[in-house]
Amino acid sequence: MIFEKLVNQFLAVLSEQNEEIIAMVPGSFKPPHKGHYEMIEHFSNISQKTIVVISDPQSEKSIRRTPSGKQITAQEAREILEIYTRNLSNVELIVSSQPVKWVYDYVAEDTTPGQKILLGVSGKGDDANRYLGAQKYAPEGVSVEASVFTSSGLDVSASTIRQLLDSPTLGEINQFLPSHISKQDKEQILQILSQLEESEESSDWVLSAD
Repeated sequence: MIFEKLVNQFLAVLSEQNEEIIAMVPGSFKPPHKGHYEMIEHFSNISQKTIVVISDPQSEKSIRRTPSGKQITAQEAREILEIYTRNLSNVELIVSSQPVKWVYDYVAEDTTPGQKILLGVSGKGDDANRYLGAQKYAPEGVSVEASVFTSSGLDVSASTIRQLLDSPTLGEINQFLPSHISKQDKEQILQILSQLEESEESSDWVLSAD
């Protein structure tokens, strides 16, 4: 009986050591800032693979805009995150119109026994609660866990940054950018943020707001 218990404990430890950890970090990232990067870097360091799921909202109320109505698109967010994460070889960037559903579908359809799925959340609002039911969709042998990441960098508000993006300057946005990127990278990001466009929908939105 004691021998069997010791064997089971050994097998459990061995299983944990061989466990493949996949981290998933869904979010808006409009625009991505240093807090977002710190979160992605954290999960990259503790996983074999980190999947960042960038939301591509379709409803007007979910679209992130500057004060004048310029839209920050999922593609622009992805371009900036590509710059941020060049040094993280195990990070994959995905764009989805339904990030939460994408995560659930991945857990249900693309995981295999022996994997541990870490769902990276910031702790703001009800982020963690969105994934409370994820475990029941996982195949047998796959564990799913919400992992809350906290950092002073996440105190930065993307909405605060958006206030600057109608006429951004490097001096204004530099404080919100990750410290590891080069001046050339920062200038590239500034160029992306300086070329935000106003869609037809945003024109209607601005007129109605006036």
